[in-house]
Amino acid sequence: FADLAGSADAGGITGRNMVTNGAMQIYQRGASTTSSGGFAADRFSHEYGGGTSTLSRETLSSGSPYDEGFRFFTRLTNTATASGYGNFRQLRTALESQDIANSGWNYKSATSFVTWSFWVRVSLAGKYTFTFQTADGTAYLYGFSETLVADTWTKVTQAIPGNANLQFDNDANVGLYVHARVWLGSDFTSASSENAWAAYNSANISTSGIANFAGTSNATFDMTGVQLEVGEQGTPFEHRSFGDELARCQRYYQVLNDEIWTGDVTSGNEYYYSAPRPVEMRANPTQTYSGISGSSFDTSGLTGGFATKETVSAKAASNGTAARGFFTFDVQSDAEL
Repeated sequence: FADLAGSADAGGITGRNMVTNGAMQIYQRGASTTSSGGFAADRFSHEYGGGTSTLSRETLSSGSPYDEGFRFFTRLTNTATASGYGNFRQLRTALESQDIANSGWNYKSATSFVTWSFWVRVSLAGKYTFTFQTADGTAYLYGFSETLVADTWTKVTQAIPGNANLQFDNDANVGLYVHARVWLGSDFTSASSENAWAAYNSANISTSGIANFAGTSNATFDMTGVQLEVGEQGTPFEHRSFGDELARCQRYYQVLNDEIWTGDVTSGNEYYYSAPRPVEMRANPTQTYSGISGSSFDTSGLTGGFATKETVSAKAASNGTAARGFFTFDVQSDAEL
């Protein structure tokens, strides 16, 4: 038993981290996005109101996270300032309700805990707020703040208790939103206290006095090493292989390139492509296509056909010539929470 306890303390027991891509290894969509709601690192999106921000992939070559095995981080950059009461900047990831319900956390009990840990670095010193927000039943919010110094990586660890009012359904829908509230206008900063669960009220996300991130040109907020685990004590980050992390990400988003369909075509008929997915997705996805080309097929109206969470598909028509033809395409499948 002592050996097992020591292994857990050293990070030797796997399956602890409920967060996908917490080390920011996987970037299926690309290295950056300027769209509110867009993703750079898989499973981590940014949202903003007023002004603009950019979310980007960055590399580590030194520093405390690097020494613990991290090579990437995600950066939120304030690219156009905002100061409105209802404006905001935030990073978000979402967890399936069933993953919380089956985690072993007795979330109805105030004496049972999950621990959230992460590395963070800011260019603007001051107070920053972080929250849990439930999605099932009556929404509840737990918030806490950290006062961060500028240009220094800080390891944050926060134990969060259960609460009798929490609900997590045993399904594949969103159960928990995890936010770094990088900046909030005064419409959201009327909370009188922190470090406690309360029924969600958008006016009470944070207390006042947070750093003026959105009002500072080119301010940056960096994050990596995000971990959520059952228990009151944080353990070292659970590093997973690139392949393991990619498969976990593909449950929510998949990019498949150079898919090829070949077959005999005749005039006026529709033709279908279908193939197993590398990983079953969370739900039947929305599919979009790019890089389309073909011979003897009309690929101008390529559609999803009968795409499911188990199969990727496409539908095309012939070009009116009886022949053996083909078409190739790239497909992006989205089943994000």
